[in-house]
Amino acid sequence: MYLAFFLLLSGSSINTIVAQEIDFGDFSSRYTTISPVLIQPNLDFGTIAQNQGVKEIDINEAAVIELEGIKYLDVLIDIELLAPFDTDGCSNANCTLPFTLKGAYSNFGEDSEVSALNNTRYIGETTIDFSQQTGVISTQFPILSRTSGPPGPPPNPVYKGYNLEAQKESAYLFIYGSINASGQISGSYSADIQVTIYYD
Repeated sequence: MYLAFFLLLSGSSINTIVAQEIDFGDFSSRYTTISPVLIQPNLDFGTIAQNQGVKEIDINEAAVIELEGIKYLDVLIDIELLAPFDTDGCSNANCTLPFTLKGAYSNFGEDSEVSALNNTRYIGETTIDFSQQTGVISTQFPILSRTSGPPGPPPNPVYKGYNLEAQKESAYLFIYGSINASGQISGSYSADIQVTIYYD
């Protein structure tokens, strides 16, 4: 059994003009690129015996996405299982495996997914089965975690010669979970996970 992993990216930019007000949350189209790297794109549960029970892929074996973006901007992330974990042509519960989708992220400036594993924040989980056909977990966080205390000054505006590359940092997204084999028919089971990422 395997879980295929797909990635959907979108950028957003909203500009509003208001007299005598500066909205530091607005940003130019130069910021709208978030560069994802699929470090480990699949959740593979391997061969599972009928009635085996729960099989877990923990965070150490998770599907991993590295997000490179502007360090002081927030990203909004939706992780969604689009359909039940089932066999081709499935139309009832005996060919659908209950799947618990979990997510975590790390945004502390680590240089690899291995070091990022030591400092993760749990996003949440949702369980999908024959009666609950889809599920989503969502979060919002800055590419680079902010320090404690009051907020700092607003970032410098982009100007000619401004080095935007120096403002980039990486965060890591971990997707993992468990399935429950309890009497379903034999076969190859799969599902697709869609990840939507965009700047706030």
